[in-house]
Amino acid sequence: MKNSVRAYCYLGLSILFLSLLLSISSYAPRARASAHTARAVVASTVTNKYGWGKVIVVSLSKQWLNAYQNGRSVFSTAVLTGQPALPTPLGTYHVFLKLSPATFRSPFPRKSRFWYPPTHINYALEWKAGGYFLHDTWWHTVYGAGTDGKHYDPVYGWQEGSHGCVSMPLSSAAWIYKWAPIGTTVKIIP
Repeated sequence: MKNSVRAYCYLGLSILFLSLLLSISSYAPRARASAHTARAVVASTVTNKYGWGKVIVVSLSKQWLNAYQNGRSVFSTAVLTGQPALPTPLGTYHVFLKLSPATFRSPFPRKSRFWYPPTHINYALEWKAGGYFLHDTWWHTVYGAGTDGKHYDPVYGWQEGSHGCVSMPLSSAAWIYKWAPIGTTVKIIP
């Protein structure tokens, strides 16, 4: 009984897919339509704008990170990104290095207002050369909208956004670190 129900489900899905493919091909201009364009159109209607595979999307205006797997949202967290003087760069990147644990060392001279002492990090994923990471931060307790500028942290006082990294609570960084392999797409959007 289960096998026949499963077979009917597969048959129904196959018919639905074929009818969708035929309806799309009837709207495409005949001179330019091909199997490749029909497949691309069908694929784009099935997945959302972030496509297949694992994709991390960081919204700078919302100070929010969403993780997608095969077009479906699987994780979400508030983040803190680059301050106005050291902004997080927009664009599409890929994770190319994972470190756990790590010690971050300031690239700025000790007298710079941007200098910081050697800092312990539990989970770090580098997505742009030059030290742009997704990572945990023990020195922040506030994340989300407005934290990329000057803001008040009830534990650590007045703070600004990051030095360009995407920082988040420890539990979020641990989840992202375990979920995202080398090569995971990272999209930084306005």
